[in-house]
Amino acid sequence: MKALDLFFAARPLLHLPLWSVYLVSLHYHLKLSGESFQWYDLSILFCLSLMAAAAYYVNQIYDCESDRLNQKLGFLQRGYLKEKQLRIFGIVLTVAALAVTLSLSLIVFFIFVQAMCLNYFYSVPPLRLKDRPVGGLMANAYAFGWLVPFTVMPEITLHSSGLLNWGTPFYFFFAVAAVHVLTTIPDRDGDRAEGSITIAVWMHPIASRLLAVTLLAASGVVAWLCGYDILFYVSSFSLLTTLGTFLSASGKPVLLAAKLPILLLTLIAGYHFPAYLAFVVALMILTRIYYARRFAIVYPRLN
Repeated sequence: MKALDLFFAARPLLHLPLWSVYLVSLHYHLKLSGESFQWYDLSILFCLSLMAAAAYYVNQIYDCESDRLNQKLGFLQRGYLKEKQLRIFGIVLTVAALAVTLSLSLIVFFIFVQAMCLNYFYSVPPLRLKDRPVGGLMANAYAFGWLVPFTVMPEITLHSSGLLNWGTPFYFFFAVAAVHVLTTIPDRDGDRAEGSITIAVWMHPIASRLLAVTLLAASGVVAWLCGYDILFYVSSFSLLTTLGTFLSASGKPVLLAAKLPILLLTLIAGYHFPAYLAFVVALMILTRIYYARRFAIVYPRLN
């Protein structure tokens, strides 16, 4: 069970946005370059997941007490894992990811060094970017929306490519930023009570929604300029869903607006890479079984 606990403590289902952003970016890059999917691409994806797992380990360590106070009982709170174990495995996974990427590409290695720094500063005081409005927003947008697409196109420079090549980093920077804003809105009251000044706490509820709308519109413009028809429709549909949240005081429409882009992006990635979709379905089934037996809860939920 210890190995399973470590695996699921890495929050693999929360890697879905990371995997989907990478694979959709990879699809457009392969289409433009005429290349095919290689083991190199799979290695980068695996290393990205190692870094994400390390980040979630660190996050659980520094959120342990606040999660306990808010009755978010998890691996540390129930004694399934110890803080020392999470620290050790977090370091091991980070070093492994850096070592592999260094052997693949020096540019990708430096991208991963940036990801490592963001992993640390996002959760660890005194910076703790996750509790800062602009810092939390920019850290998520830069890490998931900017750095991840660049791992599939490290050789591209400003002088050798047009907007089409640079489109995915710009698109996902705006799209990820919009999703981050939306995800902070339902937790606004709880975050404020904990002293966490997220973007939703910092801004008026209407203003935060307007910011998400603006960011989604920006992503749609980039997709339209670059000819990313499917991504343009994703942004447009997500924009309409977000506008619909102004008509309800309930938090459910906001949750839907936040989850919809991730779902659509996962389906797009699964369309281009069918094995990925099968993997996601299998992972969801295994996760549901694990949490039912280990925690006696239903996770993930469909509602």
